[in-house]
Amino acid sequence: MSDQDIPLIDEALAPDPDADAELGPGDAAAIADEDVRGSRLLLVRRAAESVDLDGTPGGAVQFACTFQPAYGARFTWARLLLRLETPDHIHIVDLAPREVLEEKPVQFTIDGKGKLGISYQAVDASVEKGTQKQFAIYHCKVQGSGESTTLARWDFNENPYRKDGLGPEQVLAVTLPVTGDITGTVSVSARLARGGVQGGIDSIRDLILGPQERHYRIFFTIPKPEQPTGLRRFLRLG
Repeated sequence: MSDQDIPLIDEALAPDPDADAELGPGDAAAIADEDVRGSRLLLVRRAAESVDLDGTPGGAVQFACTFQPAYGARFTWARLLLRLETPDHIHIVDLAPREVLEEKPVQFTIDGKGKLGISYQAVDASVEKGTQKQFAIYHCKVQGSGESTTLARWDFNENPYRKDGLGPEQVLAVTLPVTGDITGTVSVSARLARGGVQGGIDSIRDLILGPQERHYRIFFTIPKPEQPTGLRRFLRLG
């Protein structure tokens, strides 16, 4: 299997009809439908590799998601839910990041039981940009949860002082006690904002992946142990 990025979702984000119905009077108006167009989610499977989980075959998978706002707008908040469905008895051994510092190059680590960690790296500014793909840099606050369940959840919040959105890419990782074909669903909600005078928010709109595909089906594969795919570009043994 190739270790190149494999697109899983590349879809437009649409206004959330439930949120629109609840919209009441307030300081911010709703962004018009025509000004929402161009907002998209890109989710790719960056790498997948089999790992030994304390003597049991398992896998580590890395994803990257990008929240692309419409022209002239920014995302102030987003939530991504990954629910695993098959094979039977699948669950999340661990996930990352759970919480991470902004603007610091990091590398994921993994121990012999499949536990993921974050290692902050010192990267020389003279290193060519293309070689730094092995590191992740988070432009916003990220919080993750879901260990020992079938549902991974990540929340992304813009820096309240900079007010410059979520940034270009969010790198996510999970470890699973299985190899082979895996299916699941992804659902996304996000808040789009347009700036007003003196940095204030002039208008907002809550968006979802849909509205028809609120739970978007995805499929990926973790190779058997004899078929390494290159996840070591991103993970190192803790």
